[in-house]
Amino acid sequence: MQELVPEILHLSPILSYDKVLRSMGIPPGKPIRKRLTRLIDESLPVAAAIARPKLAWTIGRSEQIKAVLGKSIRLQRYLQLPEYAALVAGTISSEWDDFVMREDDPMKAYVYTAIATAIARDSLVKARRELSQRYPDCKIGDSLSPGTDRLPHSLQARFAEALPLQQIGVNFDAESFFMHPLATVTAVIGFGSSVEREHPLPECGEAQPRCWRCPDRNCQLRVLPFEKQVLASESSPVSLP
Repeated sequence: MQELVPEILHLSPILSYDKVLRSMGIPPGKPIRKRLTRLIDESLPVAAAIARPKLAWTIGRSEQIKAVLGKSIRLQRYLQLPEYAALVAGTISSEWDDFVMREDDPMKAYVYTAIATAIARDSLVKARRELSQRYPDCKIGDSLSPGTDRLPHSLQARFAEALPLQQIGVNFDAESFFMHPLATVTAVIGFGSSVEREHPLPECGEAQPRCWRCPDRNCQLRVLPFEKQVLASESSPVSLP
């Protein structure tokens, strides 16, 4: 059985206005105060310039991932169908954390924190999109995260052991099981010929100048017409472990 090999992905920090509102717990269609709307609009380009979101993951057969994470009834059931799985940790970056700590305006700091949470959560979407690109014949499952989905929060320690968190600027507190920056998410994503619940990939909608940092090399939103044929000839599915 092949050894699990960690990998680092540098992600795009581009976010939509709606994703930030969802991070704040504001449902679609709810009236928003003008100041909040203005602050979000002003903050999104700032995040694009400063934030350096990263993702650390390792991909292997489900048996390998179960061996890393240990016994869990929920995990055993989740990985019963997919032949493969990825252990994922996504983070906003220490640069953005430092930027938020220097902000004196509580309202701006609140918006910046919501953006950090949205970007961290979005890293799981990008992880699923990358899996879909690498393994186009596989179904990509919904993710399970420690502390939710009936997985114990203490599983964070297993992620810290398996993934090079320091390479993406994340520190793990072994006593509290928290990761810093706090805008860091961990998850296991099952994929293969069959999954417990397939996760539909949303439209990216991120055609922006910084899209070159996005891991989705075949994204049609950022490929110029004359480049499409070249990329199609160069890209090929990655062999499964």
